[in-house]
Amino acid sequence: MALYAWFAENDTFQMSQYAEVSKSKRGQPAKEIKASIKCALDQLEKMELIRKAEVDDSDIWVLQRDYLTVEQEVKISADTALAASEVLNKFCDLIDDHKDECDPSSIKEKDVQNLIHICSYFMAK
Repeated sequence: MALYAWFAENDTFQMSQYAEVSKSKRGQPAKEIKASIKCALDQLEKMELIRKAEVDDSDIWVLQRDYLTVEQEVKISADTALAASEVLNKFCDLIDDHKDECDPSSIKEKDVQNLIHICSYFMAK
């Protein structure tokens, strides 16, 4: 997750920057942190989001496409879709604004974004 966020802000990564990426893993041995980062870099390469280049005996991973173009497909059960739509629709009722009501039979990215906004709002309080 940390590398995903890193590439949202940066176009390149070098292993010498591992400490900046792994702030949440303090206390863990550097070798283990570097191993987990290497695995994550390999996964991002498989997704064709980044590509490794060797320059002057250093590995540099370079963003290969616009980070915002990365998409994922998510499958959710009917129960989860219904629960998400109930939360969103009750929030719409609460604020008396129904333009973003959610259809449980067709969850969209906009619905997930709205759930994130609602959670972020309440987490900030």
